[in-house]
Amino acid sequence: MARSFALLVALALGAISCGGDPSPAATGRPAAVDDPRFTRVSAYGVSAEVPGDWVVSPADDAEFATGVSASPGPGRIVPGAQGLLATRVDATQVGAPSDLYYLAAKGPMMARIRANHRCTVMRKTVYANHAPAAITGHPRSPGDFVASARGTCSMHHERTRWSYFVAAPGFGPAQARGIPGSGLYVIMAATAAAPGSGRVLHRLVRNVRFGQDGVADFVRAVAKTPV
Repeated sequence: MARSFALLVALALGAISCGGDPSPAATGRPAAVDDPRFTRVSAYGVSAEVPGDWVVSPADDAEFATGVSASPGPGRIVPGAQGLLATRVDATQVGAPSDLYYLAAKGPMMARIRANHRCTVMRKTVYANHAPAAITGHPRSPGDFVASARGTCSMHHERTRWSYFVAAPGFGPAQARGIPGSGLYVIMAATAAAPGSGRVLHRLVRNVRFGQDGVADFVRAVAKTPV
């Protein structure tokens, strides 16, 4: 189990510091971040709408974590840098207990952002937080975690606004959303802090789809379940 958890932690951290070389697995057309022209791109069953001049590539650096990566230029996407990363972990391939996805979603992902002295967490919203049965002893616990956060970063004399979403469905109602067999979903998006950037950032996150489902679908699924 320790080895499985180490793998999930690596996936969790890799999911917000990931990128790859452009390849045919991702589709999209090469308008600055404030340009209203967006185009839908997709890879590995994950799709998003991004500014048309962003460089798009499949996100598959971390083993078993796949999805879409896009940014104004080539290179790795790291917290605070402009871009979008949307990935999911195929639980059927990893073979780790669902409890570990809960721990990975709740712990190391946000911890990495909080530890970055250049970034500030301005708001965090937890929609579902039910510790797994292995932790609580309650056999009917759904073991799910769904949350979002937003904030700012200052890097190289530039300020960005970022937004983050994570879902570990466990055995809860969110399990029926997204792509079957997925144990972890992550979205990380950032834009330059400029007039209109909040609207662009909202659009980036809102329009990510895991299969047919987006952030709003995951949130609605767990909305009636007490945290």
